[in-house]
Amino acid sequence: MRRIRSILVPLIAVTLFAGSCDDEGPTNVVPPPDLSGTYDLTSFTQAGVTLTPPAVSGTITVAETSRTGSVATGTYAIDITTPAGQVIDNGTYSIDTNDGSWSQDSSTLGFQSIGTFSLVGSTLTVEVTAPAATANTSVWQRR
Repeated sequence: MRRIRSILVPLIAVTLFAGSCDDEGPTNVVPPPDLSGTYDLTSFTQAGVTLTPPAVSGTITVAETSRTGSVATGTYAIDITTPAGQVIDNGTYSIDTNDGSWSQDSSTLGFQSIGTFSLVGSTLTVEVTAPAATANTSVWQRR
C-alpha cells in the first residue's frame, strides 16, 4: 500500500498541475483604461527635438467605443500646431494593456501608425514608432 501511495501522490500532483497550465500565458487580464476625454498637448518630440507650449499646441479628443479583455477601441481627433505647420487628423485607435500597444488608423491622412501608450494619472503619453517618417512622442494632459 505504501508503494502505491508513493507512486499515486506524485502522479496526481503532476496531473493537477499540468491540467492547470495552458499555452495562453497569464490568466490575469488587465482591463484597459478608458481614455475618453479631451487632452491638451504638453510636449511633442520628433527627430530628437522636443517642443513645449507655446512653440507647440494641440488637443486630442478620444472616445472609447468598445472594450474586450485587455483591448479597447475608439475614435480620436487631433489638432496639433508646430512651427512646421498644422496637423488635423481623425480616425480610430486601439490599445492593448497586454503589451502597452497603441494603433491608430487615420481617416484623414490615410495611413496606420503603431507604437505604445501609457496613462499615468491624467497624463497620456503616445509614442508612435512606425511609420518611421512620422515617429514621435506626444504627451497630453486630460482636461
